[in-house]
Amino acid sequence: MILDLSKKEHIPLINQYKKCKGISLVEKYLPELSPLNKMYVINSEEDWEKVKDEFPINMMTVRCDSPRGIESKLPEGQTFHRDRVNQYIRDVKKLVPDAVIILEDLKEGTNERIHTRGGFNLDIKIGDYVYIDYAGPSFDCGILCRGKGSHESWAVPWEEVPFMNHSAVRKYKRTEINETQYIETAKARIKFLLHAYPDKKDEIFETVPKRYSGIDINIFKDLMDKVIFPLYIRHEELSRDGMNHFGVELNVVQDGRLVPFEIDVPERFKEKESQER
Repeated sequence: MILDLSKKEHIPLINQYKKCKGISLVEKYLPELSPLNKMYVINSEEDWEKVKDEFPINMMTVRCDSPRGIESKLPEGQTFHRDRVNQYIRDVKKLVPDAVIILEDLKEGTNERIHTRGGFNLDIKIGDYVYIDYAGPSFDCGILCRGKGSHESWAVPWEEVPFMNHSAVRKYKRTEINETQYIETAKARIKFLLHAYPDKKDEIFETVPKRYSGIDINIFKDLMDKVIFPLYIRHEELSRDGMNHFGVELNVVQDGRLVPFEIDVPERFKEKESQER
């Protein structure tokens, strides 16, 4: 099985898997921000051998997914040398035999983990609210998706979304982390990055900010203009697709680009809510 996201006839099969569907929804609803050059979903090492020459050698990104809602058993995605993909597939299949492998060729700079300008996790309930969680520079949306490390958050009533402007960064603020709390999140982030990039110790310690100084207003405005408003405008279409309550996971990379990785389908988003409770 080799499914290609660029082929319309493959989309229904790709959408059988929750994480895969979240990625395909980015392509549908926020295509201008998509980080993908190419994405395949495969089932085996034999499939990988057929397509591996289409992917980068040194920055190969792989993830995994399962239709059974047992994602906690699956390993996290990795970006590494192409030669390590076979072992990743074996590790995934050992844990969850019916899992699939997601192969991604990402646009340059969209998979930065150390020199980010932060990450967002949006909780959008059409007709009700938009909740925004943000973690600052050198963090990404992964920490927010696990319910940890939010540095600032905002709650915007749905009916006020069309009228948001730059003052929304203050008007709708719900929480902001204090210095002591931030230091704890920074320690955890450094530990995570050192595990992922053991050869970049000095770079990590130099890059992760020692204190949190608040979100850059231009990043917040980009979030409104390029993500929240476009989704609001298409809310009727989202509702027809069964997306009345969904999440959006995105990072802000070094050059300021917003990079959405998934639009969480309702079933997966509800699973996350249950896990957090």
